[in-house]
Amino acid sequence: MRNTRRSFLYHDVASALRTRIARGTYPPGERLPSLSELMEEFEVSAITVRRALTELTYEGLIRGHQGLGVFVKEKPRIHRVLAGDPDRSIGDEIARAGFTPRLEEIGFTEVEADDDIAARLRVPRGARLFVHQKLTFANDEPVALHAWWFRPRLAKQLRTGLSERFIFPLLKERKFDVENLRCEFSATALPEENASRFGLPAGSPMMRVDYTMATKTGAPTLIGRTLARADRFTFEVTLPQRRGRR
Repeated sequence: MRNTRRSFLYHDVASALRTRIARGTYPPGERLPSLSELMEEFEVSAITVRRALTELTYEGLIRGHQGLGVFVKEKPRIHRVLAGDPDRSIGDEIARAGFTPRLEEIGFTEVEADDDIAARLRVPRGARLFVHQKLTFANDEPVALHAWWFRPRLAKQLRTGLSERFIFPLLKERKFDVENLRCEFSATALPEENASRFGLPAGSPMMRVDYTMATKTGAPTLIGRTLARADRFTFEVTLPQRRGRR
């Protein structure tokens, strides 16, 4: 029994290092502790540490440079383009970055509009709304948290597809035209209540994007918010060019 346990020690070492990489303890490009340092920390043999490092290498998390050490690999950034294009979803852009996108629904809840939401949707404070939340994954790693607020009628129209579809393709499918899309960007820190969802420490750097979709007259129809990992995304905004002006 003792031998069986020792034969799987490298899994424990690999798991601990994998968690540190995911949480940013060892950020991309940083050198891992040396072989002797890892042996001392985990109280295991050189063979066990090497097996753990081999496993992480096969997973694409680390790379070795002869004479220099073992380093955390840089991950391709997800290039998020916001141009009001209903055919371009965050899932498509995750796939273009070489990852497999996946959605996980957190909840669909009836709420009362607070001051901020009421002002953005132009409804009375306390108005009945529905909020939908879901996580977006890239290769099973949570990279973005989304929340959308709907008036009851629109929530009913979209409910059946919200749990498994990205919002822009779903709106197009349901023939909901996005005439105007307003985006507000801000740098923020990961709040404590969402830390466990991302598997990151509270306070990790994040990018927040607040969306407002409106009609031609500017009347808001739905609003949303995305909390995205700052180390995984690059955002691009395409602005229309006005003719006759320089």
